[in-house]
This record gives sequence, C-alpha cells and structure tokens, in this order.
Amino acid sequence: MSDTEVTRDAEAVPVPEEPAEQKALPAPEEPEPAFLYCPQCGEKMAVDQRYCTSCGWDAEEPDKEPPLLRREPTPSPRELGPPSDKNRLTALLLCVLIGWLGAHRFYIDKPGTGLLYLLSLGILGVGVIYDAVMLATGELEDGAGKRILHWQ
Repeated sequence: MSDTEVTRDAEAVPVPEEPAEQKALPAPEEPEPAFLYCPQCGEKMAVDQRYCTSCGWDAEEPDKEPPLLRREPTPSPRELGPPSDKNRLTALLLCVLIGWLGAHRFYIDKPGTGLLYLLSLGILGVGVIYDAVMLATGELEDGAGKRILHWQ
C-alpha cells in the first residue's frame, strides 16, 4: 500500500494531496443597504421607511397628499416703528450718573417709574443696571412706546 492510500475496512481510499499554497478567498462584500428615492422631492429613503423625512410622502399611500413637515417661516424681526425723539446718550448718562434718583426715567417721559426709582434708590441699583443695558442696546422705550435709538 502506498502513502497516498489509507485502508478503511479493507478498502483502499485515496488521500487527497494538500496544495503547496492556499489561496485566500476574498471576503464576501457586505451588501449595500437598499434604498429608493422619494418621488415627491428626490430625497434618499430606506426601502423599509414608510414616510419621507424631507417632504412626508407616504410610501403605503402614494396618491395621498403629503403632510407639511416643514416649519412655518420664522417671524421677521419686530417692526421698529418710528424712533423716539429723545437722545440715547443723554438718557444713558443720566442713568449712569444719577439713575438712583430716577432722572433718566423722568427724561424719557416715564414719571411714574421715575418716582419709584427716586423712592427705592433705583430699585436698589438693579433697576438702574437694567435700564443702562437696555439704553445701551437701544431696547428701552420712552413714555409713548417708541424706542430710544438716536445717539445725537
């Protein structure tokens, strides 16, 4: 009996010879996830996805009108309206120098809060700081509801 044969129950079975070099098989490629394009907006969608994330198109009821998913437009900045005729620099200087007496409040035609500032030392300084910041940014309004914007 030769080296390439092995006996099994009195029967000779040839033993396959091993190749000198084993070639590595390429790794199986992972399948790309299946997708489709939304017929309404062209956005990429997964096959198992029911609604388009962009326009709301329903894959199960394609003839149905898609809901509006987009947000309402953001409102425009508030209308400024006509500015006050009061001088912002004058009001700011009055606020910083003698704001605890409410002088800037009297100047911008708000005598009620001016008297309150006079009696409470500018609401203990917090009101004066608040008014100074609001004047510096142009957000404080005069007695007529007009913003104090002009520096001169």
